[in-house]
Amino acid sequence: MNAQDSATKNYVDTRAVSKTGDTMTGTLDMNGRAITNLLDPSAAQGAATKSYVDKQDSAQIITLNSYVDTHAVSKSGDTMTGDLNMGGRMVKGLPVHYPPTTYLGSEASSWSQVTQLVNAEVQNAIKITKELITKELITNTPKKSYSGYVPILEENISRTGFVTTASAVTTGDFKAYGAFNSLNDEGSNGSWATPAKKGWLQIKCPEAVTIWRVALKTRAIDGKNITEWNFSGSNDGKTFEPLLTSTTKLFGSANAPLFFDISTTTAYLYYRLAIQASTGAGDLGVQVMQLYVLST
Repeated sequence: MNAQDSATKNYVDTRAVSKTGDTMTGTLDMNGRAITNLLDPSAAQGAATKSYVDKQDSAQIITLNSYVDTHAVSKSGDTMTGDLNMGGRMVKGLPVHYPPTTYLGSEASSWSQVTQLVNAEVQNAIKITKELITKELITNTPKKSYSGYVPILEENISRTGFVTTASAVTTGDFKAYGAFNSLNDEGSNGSWATPAKKGWLQIKCPEAVTIWRVALKTRAIDGKNITEWNFSGSNDGKTFEPLLTSTTKLFGSANAPLFFDISTTTAYLYYRLAIQASTGAGDLGVQVMQLYVLST
């Protein structure tokens, strides 16, 4: 058909788009032109206006924001409604408070915080333990008494509970208790004396005591010296345990007693000084024998 030829209605109907509505059988190329005055679509495949699309985008944004706010954890702080499985990953950047005055007990603590808290508790436990041990040691550690344990005795069997005996005595003025009676002068129950050059002096205490020192002084007579002696303890008065063996001379010319430390942790009821060797004639003896005890 030529450009100027007449066209039948059928020809036009089958080839042109009808104003009353039609269906394209091919692609419609708008060639950069606009389609205007469209209705908002009602069918799934209907063309959408810009206004319609803008409204839908705005609604989608509101819906998405609401979904995120409801389901995601906010950076500004939030509360979990279920468990959070870290899948073996770490939570970093936790705060450190020391002292932990801001913690209520249910907060997650940083490793640094936990280390400080543990170290603080350990140090506190060590401090408390040391204090308890020190207190226990102070309470139960025996203390050295520097005051003589044996009081002034008035007789061999004393009203104070002490009992003194000896291997022998020269006369009634030199009984065993005289070595524990500093009120009397030498020769008037102010010392113990034996006619032999050897002998022993013994005291029984009211109760078993542990001693750490003994004071000894021979009779105040020049030349009557004790040259070898030993000191022992017993709880039955028969079997004596040696506590000190000495060759330190106890001179009769000495004006004051000598002090000897005793190394023992055993409490004894009896204590005995045994003279093994001496110089001078008879009437050897002891003017001072004093015990110093450990007390708790």
